[in-house]
Amino acid sequence: MLRPWSLAIRARNLIAAAMLPALCVPAVALADEPAPSTSDTETAMHGTFNNGEDITRPRNLFQVRQRYSRLPDAEGREPEKWTTTLRADVWTGLGDDWRLYGRVDEPLVYSNDVTSSFNPNGHSRFGQGDLLTEVAIIAPPPTARIGYGLGVRAIWPTAGLNETGQGKYQIGPLAGVRYSLPEISPGSFFLPQVIYLNSVASRNHNKGRADINQLNIQPKFNVALPDDWFLTAYASENIVINYGNQGKLFFPFDLMVGKKLFNTFVASLEYSREVMHDKNFEPYQWQLEARIGYYL
Repeated sequence: MLRPWSLAIRARNLIAAAMLPALCVPAVALADEPAPSTSDTETAMHGTFNNGEDITRPRNLFQVRQRYSRLPDAEGREPEKWTTTLRADVWTGLGDDWRLYGRVDEPLVYSNDVTSSFNPNGHSRFGQGDLLTEVAIIAPPPTARIGYGLGVRAIWPTAGLNETGQGKYQIGPLAGVRYSLPEISPGSFFLPQVIYLNSVASRNHNKGRADINQLNIQPKFNVALPDDWFLTAYASENIVINYGNQGKLFFPFDLMVGKKLFNTFVASLEYSREVMHDKNFEPYQWQLEARIGYYL
């Protein structure tokens, strides 16, 4: 016959045995809980929407751009241009997080009241513009916050009219560094980019036209907004120092607003205006550009 204290000991042992698995469950759960993934870190830093404005995080895309440019008045004329640009961006991985990025811009230009040696009266003209090509190497990011790339831009004198192109073979280096600003919002960043363009040759009758020797500074600042809206300062326009004309300066204001549509499209509207410029160097007075892009 079991004594009372033996029954108590057995009951205590049975309760302990029953509680042991329950006590172990939290420990197992904590041990199995995964650490934050790289994708989670990327999302916290860059958001879920890449609008293609960050060269260090390129997208495959095709864009159609329509730009109106109001040029400086000249001899009582009010010159203006409408430029339709077909743009394609592509990139591919090279291994170990290195990436190769390429870009092609094909402009079609309609000009009115724009004069040239072949069109002194500024009659309306329509033709192909100068083809822009760009290739860049994007290095592995040292941190999630920082990215950078180096490349080369070349502009080819494919325009058949002086009013629609510059008639010069231009080439030069470009460099950009992105610093992400998730403190503002995931996907926000500051990306200063510099592009130096220098003409190396002229096409046919364009030898008498001014050579190109310019430093372009683009202080791009992108702010990601709710519902896939975004604001970008200096999305495509640059602060220009013209070393081919005594280092004269052109400083514009530039702001773009855009939104993602239907998951694969991005629409935007960009406004640019001259703020200050040196005498006899004013590429435009103001510009307005609408874009629609298909993002792969």
